[in-house]
Amino acid sequence: MPNLQRGFTLLEMLVVIVLISIAAGLVGFGLQQGLRAAKERQVVGQMVEALRSTRARAIVSGTAQHTVFDLRRLSFAAPGRPTKYWPADLQVTLHTAEQAGSTVEFYPDGSSTGGNLLLANGTRRWRIDVGWLTGSVESRALP
Repeated sequence: MPNLQRGFTLLEMLVVIVLISIAAGLVGFGLQQGLRAAKERQVVGQMVEALRSTRARAIVSGTAQHTVFDLRRLSFAAPGRPTKYWPADLQVTLHTAEQAGSTVEFYPDGSSTGGNLLLANGTRRWRIDVGWLTGSVESRALP
């Protein structure tokens, strides 16, 4: 009776290893993209929070307060809070009243200079709107 042992050939094992490598690479790429998108959403949330806290501070203190955006240093700062930075691949465009420059100013009555921020990275885009009359701060993802 012949001894029939069936095993894997070297070629079969190499094909499996290549397929596993390709799958791992795709999973890694997808994970990296997901982490990048999460970081961008976090920055949008931090900007909204900074603007809202500046408005609250203006109302409580009874004096005008402002959030400063530094487009060269890729940073923004609200009064009494540490400076925050956004990733270099995230493009930020700020539209405010001409006299406000690169700041959004909030007044004791809750109003503001108004404006909006557009944030984009490839196909992912967000818009943060600041109402001039009410000082409301709203963000939304753009299609």
